[in-house]
Amino acid sequence: MQIRLVTDRAQPVIFQDGKRYLQFAGTSYLGMGSLPEFVALVKEGIDRHGINHGSSRGSNVQLGVYGAFEHFFSNQAGAEDACLVSSGYLSGQLAVDAMLPHTDLWWVSPDAHPAILPRGKSGDSRQSFDSWAASCVDRAKTLLGQRIAIVANAVDPLAPRVHNFGWLEQLPPVNEYTVLIDDSHAFGIVGPGCFGTYRRWNKAQISLLVCGSLGKALGLPAGIVLADALWIKRMRDNRIFRSSSPPAPAPLHAFLQGQSLYYRQRTRLEEVVYRVANELETNPFCYTADGFPVVTFSPQHWVESLACHRIVVSSFAYPDPTDTPVNRVVLSAAHLDEDVDYLISRLNSLAKS
Repeated sequence: MQIRLVTDRAQPVIFQDGKRYLQFAGTSYLGMGSLPEFVALVKEGIDRHGINHGSSRGSNVQLGVYGAFEHFFSNQAGAEDACLVSSGYLSGQLAVDAMLPHTDLWWVSPDAHPAILPRGKSGDSRQSFDSWAASCVDRAKTLLGQRIAIVANAVDPLAPRVHNFGWLEQLPPVNEYTVLIDDSHAFGIVGPGCFGTYRRWNKAQISLLVCGSLGKALGLPAGIVLADALWIKRMRDNRIFRSSSPPAPAPLHAFLQGQSLYYRQRTRLEEVVYRVANELETNPFCYTADGFPVVTFSPQHWVESLACHRIVVSSFAYPDPTDTPVNRVVLSAAHLDEDVDYLISRLNSLAKS
């Protein structure tokens, strides 16, 4: 049975039919939308920049907040430049389109998001990430002078698992490698501050592009690509970028002005994740990844049992409607201690029943 709630606002506590539910779903890991100080900064941004700016980024009239955001984000991430767009999906497709003329071979990881897939390409979902990575190194050793694109997610949010790309250093330097990593579930969670994995995986022997949605942990309705100056120029000259409208400016203003709030929420989330992982350590049905704010469990009937105790977790078929539902408890910095304790007690009670 699928538990489905429709609400006006996806807060940690939601109401339906007069009943109060704790929500442990979604992707608002840092809970920025539940923070009054952040909402106030968004309203301040509306007063300063307006509600929307629908003109193309190629237009001769631009808002300064877009360039300011790109400069700040790329600098903090350790990249030469950045390209800001209206969604994570668009950021991935923009990066892929820029890579196409410079690629001979595409090597796609098993869990790569559709946003970073070139048309007609997909990974083998039966393969593990580690075996795929090893096969990339082995294949590269048999090739010479090839332009190889390696495409992967930074995080598998369904498993959950934070991927290690240290194996990129084993690639032989006889080929050219362009690596595209989707940081949608890494921004704000993995790496220093809010800025994802670019600094961690930017190695001399590869050309690195990091893209992704900013709408998850960071709570911004936008997407971004981080890369060196040449790749970003290619994207800014691309018709996809030049013909698309930018994101709403007010949340970007809030991000730039609210860095202390993000730091506070990141610290709070780390406390919640540590607490849950520690209390569920002996629960044989629950799995947590190191530092990532998601708990998976296998018994399907737990979804309904938790709902009977007014806890709603993430459970739906993804990405295709015929896929088996993935059951996940999604943690947020906005969850109160007493609500986290109640969740832990229910999960451990289910494990004993």
